[in-house]
Amino acid sequence: MAQNSESYAALDLGSNSFHLVIASFHEDKLRIIDRHKDMVRLAAGLDDDGKLSEDAQQRALDSLAKIANRLVDVPPHQIRVVGTNTLRAASNATEFMRKAESILGAPINIISGTEEARLVYLGVANDLSPEQRSRLVIDIGGGSTELVAGNQNPKRLESLPMGCVSFSIRFFPNGEINEKNFKRAVSAARQLIAPYVEQFRGYWEEVIGSSGTIRSVSKILDLQQLCDTGHVTRDGMETLRKQLLTAKHVSELNIKGLSDERRDVFPGGFSVLYALFEEMGFNALHVSGYAVREGILYDLAGRFRHRDKRDETIRQLVAQYAIDQDQGERVAELCQRWLPAVAEHLVTPAEEAEDLLRWAAQLHELGLAIAHGGYHKHGAYILSNADMSGFSRQEQARLSLLVLNHRRKPKTTDTASYGVVPDWLLVCLLRLACIFYRRRQAITLPNTVTLSCTAPDQLQLSLPQQWYDANPLTAADLSDEADLLQKSLGISLAIQSIDDDAVANA
Repeated sequence: MAQNSESYAALDLGSNSFHLVIASFHEDKLRIIDRHKDMVRLAAGLDDDGKLSEDAQQRALDSLAKIANRLVDVPPHQIRVVGTNTLRAASNATEFMRKAESILGAPINIISGTEEARLVYLGVANDLSPEQRSRLVIDIGGGSTELVAGNQNPKRLESLPMGCVSFSIRFFPNGEINEKNFKRAVSAARQLIAPYVEQFRGYWEEVIGSSGTIRSVSKILDLQQLCDTGHVTRDGMETLRKQLLTAKHVSELNIKGLSDERRDVFPGGFSVLYALFEEMGFNALHVSGYAVREGILYDLAGRFRHRDKRDETIRQLVAQYAIDQDQGERVAELCQRWLPAVAEHLVTPAEEAEDLLRWAAQLHELGLAIAHGGYHKHGAYILSNADMSGFSRQEQARLSLLVLNHRRKPKTTDTASYGVVPDWLLVCLLRLACIFYRRRQAITLPNTVTLSCTAPDQLQLSLPQQWYDANPLTAADLSDEADLLQKSLGISLAIQSIDDDAVANA
């Protein structure tokens, strides 16, 4: 079956439910082709040690098997699968992801809380009129709640560890409902919200809510004629609170408009929303039909339209840490020049390898902003732990690994993070490019300085004899590098000097 090159797919592996949206774009607006949702309750499968249970994993894998059939018509590079709070927290997430990726045929990208918040805002902003109004966007998920304030772009982003599944399990054990449990849940949520109230104050003129809990509350209030369609008010919340507390157990909830699939996690989600009204001090919110998956689609499409948020993030880091931009570009250019020679032997897909190598070259001196000694380690630490807009945790881990290993002895232990497999040939390219530009001079290497690769562990560097003789320090560095790569990685780097007459006749 032919794939539809105009279609894009976003799969959100949330803590409560899995959401798939397949869409195309017309004049920068989404045209929905297909939607699918499964209530998987992934967060309910986390034990006290943060391990995802076999039952929860199986529920998720069964859901993904159905979803995989819907993805066959979408080009693989136009599919993005995102894991959020529960997969960030699960100690055995890598094990689950291997199984899931084999079913989907696509990689799962674990994103940070603030990146999730950015994508929520991007989705909601594209659902609203483009007028210049500042907004507070609230998204209550299964395991986390995202708060974002801004206008056309987000200005303040936070992700708080409270959601409809996690709070229902924690404060309404076994589905028990009473005034005491409700007050404890609201109090705990307010404690989490309180440190951020002043940060957000003054950054919004209207409040927008998205995702399941808020949409469910809006639907209930609308059916009971307590609020206008698509709105939630403080008065409506008070009426709903009384309805909630008339039941002693979730099985007894008899709230008009509450769906059966939402019933078990409604008390926790409602408590979080109630606390937000109380602590943030707003009286009403509008409800958006868009959320993180629509944000993923807009972000993904932007990558194909020269609006890649990741490039902007790299530029911001270069400016923020006063990195020598010219040196970074020199190293990047040489890496890009040699990349085709090793492409067929890489672990990393070619297109991704090109981006990662360019970004790593631009950022390889990031750690100098902290200290010269061990600066490769400082840079790697920043890249592992920073909130980098547009990047998944796996992409950050790959970048961090490249920067960590661009100099000194390669670190072959403790390199795997988020299931990332080191691509040592990319490391070799970056290391060699850094050696050639160690003197930080704006020189152009002759085209006769070439690199070839006959096997994943066999590199050959060819240099004109005249150039080799004129650059004895670089030649010595290359000899040392060959020894180091052989001893540390088992990669052979053969250095061949070419007779100048042979070069001239080539």
